[in-house]
Amino acid sequence: MSLKDRASGTLLGLACGDALGRPVEFRSAAQIEREFGQLDAMIGEGTHNQPAGTITDDTALALRIARSLVEQGRFDGADVADRFVEWYQSGPFDIGLMTADALQRIANRTPWEEAGPAV
Repeated sequence: MSLKDRASGTLLGLACGDALGRPVEFRSAAQIEREFGQLDAMIGEGTHNQPAGTITDDTALALRIARSLVEQGRFDGADVADRFVEWYQSGPFDIGLMTADALQRIANRTPWEEAGPAV
């Protein structure tokens, strides 16, 4: 199996697990068991009220890091930050408060290296 195949498989696994768990995000195992029993299929609605198979910010941001690595051939923090800000400005349905604050700072010209620690 090639490195490209393994990387693709890793991202696909991330996306599938994320989409499977998204409807029950922030619920305890007991709450999930009571409401759904064993959750082993993609379902819609739930947390964030999205269709079945919808990924969260976790996968969306991981995909942007992966694309940056492929296109830049190395880690480029400024490029990753630009991709994150573009995603943030698209109005995602799911974003953590601190992440939103840091990305807003970057959008307002705070250097990417300083935005996170400042938040």
